[in-house]
Amino acid sequence: MANNTSHVDSNSTSTSSGNCIKKWFFQDSSELGSDYRDNMLLVATLIVAVTFQTGINPPGGTWQEPHEGDPRHQAGKAILAGLTFPYHVFLVLNTLAFSMSTQLILVLVYHKKLYFEVVVATLSMVATYVTAVWSLSPENYVKFRYVSLAALFPYLWRLSYQTVKPYRCPCSSS
Repeated sequence: MANNTSHVDSNSTSTSSGNCIKKWFFQDSSELGSDYRDNMLLVATLIVAVTFQTGINPPGGTWQEPHEGDPRHQAGKAILAGLTFPYHVFLVLNTLAFSMSTQLILVLVYHKKLYFEVVVATLSMVATYVTAVWSLSPENYVKFRYVSLAALFPYLWRLSYQTVKPYRCPCSSS
């Protein structure tokens, strides 16, 4: 009998957790007013556009021709990458802004028409951004683990927040 009760409790807990995880990515977007959502979508889109552009065309541009004896001076690589620390900081912060804004766009357009198409376009844009940053960065000068953490941070933060939230207060379906 006690075994049956624990089974029901675990199902209840998993159902509650499942409902909260469903809300994880889409938290509070339905409670926003239409004007507020539209304004946030505009701001997020502008941030994505600016950060994407600076990711594929870094400040200072790229080296046009190689320079013998200086491994940081490679044709087609970011000039700013020669200054290792500022380039790392630039990439991490730019990627964080890009990732946070793409997540916000996906949250704000959830349950709208053509959502699937927006997701596919966003994922394609993210893949383009990653490819451009990778190709513009000289080998051994960029710590991609930091850039990867910056890209994943908004999603991991929301997942952890929404996972812990049911234990602080019960999730409501409203």
